Amino acid sequence: MNAAYDEIITQFPLFKGITKHGAQAVLEIGEIAEHRAGDVLFRENDPAAYALLVLTGKLQVYVERNGSDLVLNEAGPGTIVGELALLCGIPRSASVRASEPSAVLKWSAASFRGMLLRDAFLGQAIFRAALRTLIEKERSLIDSMLQKPTGA
Repeated sequence: MNAAYDEIITQFPLFKGITKHGAQAVLEIGEIAEHRAGDVLFRENDPAAYALLVLTGKLQVYVERNGSDLVLNEAGPGTIVGELALLCGIPRSASVRASEPSAVLKWSAASFRGMLLRDAFLGQAIFRAALRTLIEKERSLIDSMLQKPTGA
């Protein structure tokens, strides 16, 4: 994959209003990694050492239960994954794998936190997105609990 990632970032809703120069700064504090379909980027219960921004492709967020994978979500370009565990200082709550060839920007914990502190506007947008993710997880859990048959 050969793309102008700084241009791609300026198109993401999360980075609305960011200049190409600002996008280059975001890229410089991270590391771009390209993955093949099926590559696992991190596993449930791993320590949260980094967050990922999906640049291209798609990632699956999943958990393994009773020998089967349960896909919780798909993350496409412009989505940050792994940020909740990183911000909370807890192990990963799910695993993430590439469902198609993908490129991600990998921010270390220190780089990610530093970025949030340096840019209040971007920090606020990322926290809003993270809280939305948390609320969606909560709603999904409640819905799945309500759909389970009771008694047997």
